Amino acid sequence: MTKFLNIKTVIGILLIVAGLVLYRPTVTVDKDLINLNIEKPSVQVLELIKPISSLITDPTDRAKLAIFNQEFSKRIINYNADIQQINDVYVLAASEFFKDTLKDKYAELDVKLVSLISSVTSEDNHKLSQEELTKLSDYFNGLSWSLIHNQS
Repeated sequence: MTKFLNIKTVIGILLIVAGLVLYRPTVTVDKDLINLNIEKPSVQVLELIKPISSLITDPTDRAKLAIFNQEFSKRIINYNADIQQINDVYVLAASEFFKDTLKDKYAELDVKLVSLISSVTSEDNHKLSQEELTKLSDYFNGLSWSLIHNQS
């Protein structure tokens, strides 16, 4: 038994254990693997969402945000809600979807997203019209496209 636990064996086992503990695989997201079937937005939409898209630097965060915002853009069309309810839905869904992975990671992200919404709705709380809902859907869809195609 002592021949098995010689110094070389102990060092080898420690190196293997240290390698397993310290190994952190790098996750890369290939935009070609993510097919969200989003049409390229207009130049005006791309310019509007550029300040948001440029904040997100991590490829995995970009992909997750793209998926999240595309789903939000699909659903918002059917909402019968006011501005505050739209903000609440977005925040609650994002907190559930992302947990704490984005918390304090991108300065001003929350402010820019609220600004994007208020660029369509104004500051006064009111029931959103179908035109406003469609425009918000277009903007969040454009944000998704921009995040996937690294347009920042």
